[in-house]
Amino acid sequence: MKKTSSVFYWMTIPAFILFFVFHTLPALQGIFYSFTDYIGFGDYGFVGFRNFINLLNDGRAFDAYIFTFKFAIVSTIIVNILSLLIALGLNAKIKFKDTFRAIYFVPYMLSILVVGYIFNHIFTFIIPEIGRSLGIDILT
Repeated sequence: MKKTSSVFYWMTIPAFILFFVFHTLPALQGIFYSFTDYIGFGDYGFVGFRNFINLLNDGRAFDAYIFTFKFAIVSTIIVNILSLLIALGLNAKIKFKDTFRAIYFVPYMLSILVVGYIFNHIFTFIIPEIGRSLGIDILT
């Protein structure tokens, strides 16, 4: 085995542990609790498939699925129509095309400017003050 491949395996262990702790364990815990009558605190008892049977027999759950499906369809259509209209407006041969482009891209540009000002403030005032208070000359 090469040295680089063993280093690669050692580097993936922390990522695997984090994935296992924050993804796999909660998923397994959710599956476990789906077979109980646990309400979030206190004791619990195993109820088997009763929760799933109740879910299938509850009309409100079916209505929620139908509403979610309809919402996904309608919102997808609306987003695509609006995106197409914006693209047509940005590329059309109309009188105020440049104004429309400016209106569309100004929020993007402003966010970049705001981030630039924030970092300018951090590097100009905050980091030198931290350097002075901690006695780190390289930060001043």
